Amino acid sequence: MRAMRKSISEMDHWEFGAGEIANPNSSTLKRYFELIASTLDLNGDIAEFGVSRGSSIVTTGLLLNHYKSNKQILGFDTFDGFPDYSEQDSIERFHELFDSGKISSEHYERIKKNFEYIRSRGSTLTPDQLSNSGDFSNTSFELVKNKINFFGLEDKIKLYVGDFTKNLTQKLSGNALSLVLIDSDLYKSYSCILPSIWSKLTSGGYIYLDEYYSLKFPGPRIAVDEFISSSGAQLIQLPKWLDFERWAICKN
Repeated sequence: MRAMRKSISEMDHWEFGAGEIANPNSSTLKRYFELIASTLDLNGDIAEFGVSRGSSIVTTGLLLNHYKSNKQILGFDTFDGFPDYSEQDSIERFHELFDSGKISSEHYERIKKNFEYIRSRGSTLTPDQLSNSGDFSNTSFELVKNKINFFGLEDKIKLYVGDFTKNLTQKLSGNALSLVLIDSDLYKSYSCILPSIWSKLTSGGYIYLDEYYSLKFPGPRIAVDEFISSSGAQLIQLPKWLDFERWAICKN
């Protein structure tokens, strides 16, 4: 497929939708894209867990080119539909988080209202039906690879296909990381990723936690809180965006 090789700053607003990539100025991941600029001077590459259809990983590549950065991006995904989920991902865990004071009453009321919306569209409240991306059957390695090639990023992005909860430390061998995006919905993936990447994260680097404040998935918050408790890592709240809390871990 022909590479477009167009700077992200040269793209018109409509092109982000047509190319099915994220507009860094309006995306729900705006705070994550801002961290790319703030970590440019740090040693290490960028990793993304949960590539889905490649929207954010392509935008990240285009931003790195815009900043004339030679950082690489490592993308991890099974490309095999929604993974198995655990008891920690049950919506009942939200009730326990609220009862123990680990989420606010405002957060809890939003969760309950969101579940009403989900029921109204005929979906069940099981984890595999809660995501806005459905069950992730609408993606594939080939689809994402074609998108990467179209935007001329084949030398910038490396995809790892398969269960990234297995042998992750080995896959990251030799790679220092300055920024990580975790967008993988479930307890098991968060609880595996966080300890595996922590030693690879450069001092001053960030782990952006897409589901720490979630109206659908309690597992990531449980896994993050467990990791913070055991590691002493610093959890920070970024400025709100689109009326949602945005959270990251910073390595001091």
